[in-house]
Amino acid sequence: MLTKLLKHEWKETWRIPALCCAIVILMTLTAVICFTRMSPPANADDLNAGAFVLMMFYVMTITCISFVITLYVAVRFYRNLYTDQGYLMHTLPVTPRQLLVSKLLVSTVWLFVVTLLVLWAIFMILIFALPVMVLEDMNLSFSFFMKYAAEYSNALFGMSLPAFIVFNFFYFLVSSMSSALVIYGSISLGQMFSKHKVMGSVLCYIGVTILIQTVTSFAMTPYLTKIVITNRSVSIGPGIPDFMGSFMRNTFIFSFIASVVTGAACYVLSEYLMKKQLNLD
Repeated sequence: MLTKLLKHEWKETWRIPALCCAIVILMTLTAVICFTRMSPPANADDLNAGAFVLMMFYVMTITCISFVITLYVAVRFYRNLYTDQGYLMHTLPVTPRQLLVSKLLVSTVWLFVVTLLVLWAIFMILIFALPVMVLEDMNLSFSFFMKYAAEYSNALFGMSLPAFIVFNFFYFLVSSMSSALVIYGSISLGQMFSKHKVMGSVLCYIGVTILIQTVTSFAMTPYLTKIVITNRSVSIGPGIPDFMGSFMRNTFIFSFIASVVTGAACYVLSEYLMKKQLNLD
């Protein structure tokens, strides 16, 4: 039955995320063409206003598209499980876990794809936009970034470049799943409100997000304090302090663990509320 739910969820939800992803790709390619036709300013102190405005517009648009997909994930979950549609969904011969997992897997795929597209868009901006914004000899190319990353990967990230790529692939995948689960948990909590459940869900999401950031900050404080106290400011690369590698590696690992814990907690919360405290509109 889970397979049928997955197929149904995919068919019902693929259009808007796919359209958003297509817009990101088309906008990125269009922006790249525009940047390649521009020239750097004549003076070193000047700024290419056209390139700057185009870059800001592009960044804001990409940010809005990412927000739209996140909002779509939230609205889909809420409308399909907690409004009139929920009365039908919860009478199907399926468990709340199957309903939750089917929506989670589909949402994770789209959030993950959007994350990869945003990273790709940022990379393209670095390569094509920055060299035409200012009068500087910037040899920014894919080969340059790969060579630089391969040479200083351990100094920057505390791991080799292949390990960094593999780690971040799984990190962004887990982070996408955790983000969806935080949304689901917040919506499920919001349903406990007797009135204004949508507003309650928004407030719960804000509260949960603040709580996660606060706990994460407090947990990282001892480590950051240790780095500040023991930092000798020794450079092991072009502008790279000696503590950068270990700091970034530990930060990545801690963020990964935090995403796993947060996602697991929100999953348990969502499933429990759907099983024991289901409260439809």
